[in-house]
Amino acid sequence: MRYLTPELQPKWNSVLFGVFRKFISICEENDLTYYCVGGTLIGAVRHHGMIPWDDDIDVCMPRGEYDKFREICKTTDLGNYELHCAENTENYYFQFSKLCDKNTTIKEQDDMPCVFGLFIDIFPVDGIGDDFDKAVRWKEHYRKVQNQLEAISTRNKFADYIKLLGDSFEWGRFVHKTIGFLFRKPYRNWLMKRLDKIMRTYDFTKSKYAVTYSGVYKDKEIYPRHWLGTPVKVRFEDFEVSIPEHWDEYLRHFFGDYMKLPPVEERQYKHEKVFFDLDRGLTVREVEEEMKKEKSV
Repeated sequence: MRYLTPELQPKWNSVLFGVFRKFISICEENDLTYYCVGGTLIGAVRHHGMIPWDDDIDVCMPRGEYDKFREICKTTDLGNYELHCAENTENYYFQFSKLCDKNTTIKEQDDMPCVFGLFIDIFPVDGIGDDFDKAVRWKEHYRKVQNQLEAISTRNKFADYIKLLGDSFEWGRFVHKTIGFLFRKPYRNWLMKRLDKIMRTYDFTKSKYAVTYSGVYKDKEIYPRHWLGTPVKVRFEDFEVSIPEHWDEYLRHFFGDYMKLPPVEERQYKHEKVFFDLDRGLTVREVEEEMKKEKSV
């Protein structure tokens, strides 16, 4: 494990803001809509910048804008940056993209054998119809398929794999991992197509409710689409960012009294960092070798 110390924080933020500025420049040059979300939105509203104890950037884009952004990244020289997603990165199973700095490295999860440069997360926002209860059931359908893709994408020790048989609740995971081991590529492609079809079932522009399928806030990820509205510009550090038009309703829905600071003991970095290097862009193999060296010391 590597830890983000107060001494490293300025350099971390500098790289992260560089990625964020690159993302914003692509959006502005191509007239694309995006919104800050999650802790990034709280930071923009409450701190006019990064939450002091936060360490990542989250944005979302309506599905049509998100698709255009990804196409632009495929055909444009991004210089020191690159876009990672499930379609172009082996073993990456999330249904959102990461814009990364190629001259840095981070490995997020020990059981996910892929690495990126330091990144911002870009989430697609989809429509999910006009019936909230039906939307909840549809999102649960997505979650089950996503869990199957996660099962075949992560790597476990053989002993941990066999242990799944000892818990009846894990038998389904055992089956999916086994199928993934035998027929990984076609099974992965099939699951990816299923997820894409689920996410595109409802037209974003015609739905009462919007959803971030890959968000972490469960059913709270379903909310009135009009809350996003026309982006509002606010200051974030020494540049401007876009936030939802009805940002107060949005933030209260997710976080309650978002202007109240959390207790001091909760003001700490929340993301696991199995490995990171702010000076080099490394491959998966190189990262694994570095981690072996660190464990042997």
